[in-house]
Amino acid sequence: MKRILIMTAVLSACLTAVAQDIVFSPQWTAQAQFAGFYVAEARGYYRKAGINVRIDHPSASNSCVHRLKTGTSQIVTMHLQSAMRFINEGMPLINVMQIIQNNSQMIVSHKPLKNIQELRGKRVGCWKAGFSELAFVMDKKFHLDIEWIPFVSNVNLFISKAIDATMSQSYNEFFQLKLAGQRFEDNQLIYLADIGFNVPEDGVYVTANYYRSHKAAIDKFVAATREGWEWAVQHPEETLKIVMAQCRKNMVNTNLPAQRWMLQQIVKQMADKKSGKRTYRLEPDAVELASRLMLDNGFLKKMITYQQITRP
Repeated sequence: MKRILIMTAVLSACLTAVAQDIVFSPQWTAQAQFAGFYVAEARGYYRKAGINVRIDHPSASNSCVHRLKTGTSQIVTMHLQSAMRFINEGMPLINVMQIIQNNSQMIVSHKPLKNIQELRGKRVGCWKAGFSELAFVMDKKFHLDIEWIPFVSNVNLFISKAIDATMSQSYNEFFQLKLAGQRFEDNQLIYLADIGFNVPEDGVYVTANYYRSHKAAIDKFVAATREGWEWAVQHPEETLKIVMAQCRKNMVNTNLPAQRWMLQQIVKQMADKKSGKRTYRLEPDAVELASRLMLDNGFLKKMITYQQITRP
């Protein structure tokens, strides 16, 4: 009996020793947008899968893409159009999992808008940290000649009327504007998904080299992350406790109502519009749409194919 116990302890120690170490960096600071990853870590799904995952958020001077390039992080999240831009610049990336299937970006205007053309020549806020590629594609496609004003936080810019309109995520900046006392009618809001730009957002990406050499670890990460997201969907209030703990750990100034709104909106955007299911898979028609929009408007040198950006 003693020999069996010793052998079990040795085997357990060996398994722990060979567990793959992975640093995962989402594209932004701690918030409910990344709830499924936090759940997978907090509930031990990664550990159970045999991988040691550390979640490191980026900073203004060290983006998730920079971390990926330098090898500081092995797995990151980013929007599909951002991934295409980096591939176009010579950085081979592979999408191994798609979290958000739909586009949640929107334009919020001070004045009612009859159509997108009424933004021509206006001053519109956009993210300083990226995420605005699709807005620039829209600008070029519709010949709007928008004056883009970069922001870190758009609330003060918008409230002071220093800008005519602003880009927002429906789950984030839009709610911040509402919390600040702004009130909007439907004709002040333009959703990019409604005007031909329903390009998926958060996907999970690795470099092509890392994919080729760590397929087994990536498969484990994807399976455990999916388990984390499914638990988060089924247990929103418990998930919010985990999210708020991450926010405190990373010194993010937020509140429970904001994170609850974010989680609800994220879950809505995770479902495929056709099937209504969470597939966690990047679809070929989404890649075709994003690639065509980016190419036709001068943001890509050539089409990026489904086979090129997804794992075999």
